[in-house]
Amino acid sequence: MTKQGKTIQLGKLTLDCKLDGKAILTIEKRLKKSILSLFMDANGNAQLPPVNELLIVLQGANKTHGVSDQDIIDAFESYIENGGTTVDLFSNVSDLLQESGFFGKAKADTKTTSKSETAEMSLLDTADQSNL
Repeated sequence: MTKQGKTIQLGKLTLDCKLDGKAILTIEKRLKKSILSLFMDANGNAQLPPVNELLIVLQGANKTHGVSDQDIIDAFESYIENGGTTVDLFSNVSDLLQESGFFGKAKADTKTTSKSETAEMSLLDTADQSNL
């Protein structure tokens, strides 16, 4: 797994995928629509996008050098022939979007530390250092 990305095995091809700003713009230009519209119909209901659109997302997010559209197609054929499913592919792309922060970041724990807790931690750190 890469930082804010995902390694995806498609057939014999290993893709190092990350949805950064440039990738999103490139993908949406090729699709001629928003990436989010792949997953929702006009009424806002969830839908499974066509495989060719999922492959466009993978190709656009791929950071592995030298992988052509034909390489992606050949790898997809191998993936299907060896038992991979379009639902699994959809799941991988959904995970990629999630891990790349496309749907937003999970909120961090917002617990605040009191002054007395901070002082206690400082004292413990000092005590631990003296035992070294």
